[in-house]
Amino acid sequence: MTVVLVTGAANGMGAATVEYLARIGYTVEGSDKIARDGVRAVDVRDTEAVRSWVKSVHVRHGRIDAVVTFAAYGIVGSVEETDPDEAAALIDTNVIGTHRVLREVLPIMRAQGHGRVIVVSSGAGAIAEPYGGWYSATKAAVERLGEAMRMETAGFGIHVSVLAPGWTVTPIIDSAARVADPIEAYTPDRTSVLSRVTGYLEHGQSAEMVARKVRTILKAPEPRQTYLCGSDVRLSFWTRRCTPARVYERLVRRYYGL
Repeated sequence: MTVVLVTGAANGMGAATVEYLARIGYTVEGSDKIARDGVRAVDVRDTEAVRSWVKSVHVRHGRIDAVVTFAAYGIVGSVEETDPDEAAALIDTNVIGTHRVLREVLPIMRAQGHGRVIVVSSGAGAIAEPYGGWYSATKAAVERLGEAMRMETAGFGIHVSVLAPGWTVTPIIDSAARVADPIEAYTPDRTSVLSRVTGYLEHGQSAEMVARKVRTILKAPEPRQTYLCGSDVRLSFWTRRCTPARVYERLVRRYYGL
């Protein structure tokens, strides 16, 4: 029996991961802000709710072998348009929420002497997305936390990896917040970029492709630090490393129609 916790499990990549892993024999416990069949209502902004969920899973199964942190949302708006309270709320879910879950799981894994942690980032964590800059910032933050944790917990038999999916068919745009006080000067570009991003998502990989990558990480004898999932994110990753900065910026601006 392999017990896997998955946050952000009500839809998109999290839901696909729960369904896929359960289908191939894993014991999967999912949570999300809003419950659905087989997914417990847990708001990752609530420390006590997270603690109660992790404890209940551990009591029922006697172990937690892995955790995958999908819980996150986006906000559509320029850096300037985003109110500090809106940015703080995003960070509280995407970064601190991830931290809350890991703080409850890691003591169990240390006591067991083994565990797998998959911190879910995004292609937007490596390449800033215009009008999604705060989302990009949160994903870059969880990547660095994952890298630090990988070094900190290796001596306890815990393997930490960062998973960065590219464009994937999910409802992330539909569920994204919109800035409360948009600035008219940004509206033409914001609208254009949102239209492009929506198109990229609609033609992206299936959520099950990400679920399959999760299984690859769980099965790897020595999992790598970072896993890229999607041809677009792999192309971006290597183009950034092999292209002069000015050229790369022009390519990204053209990609988003700016």
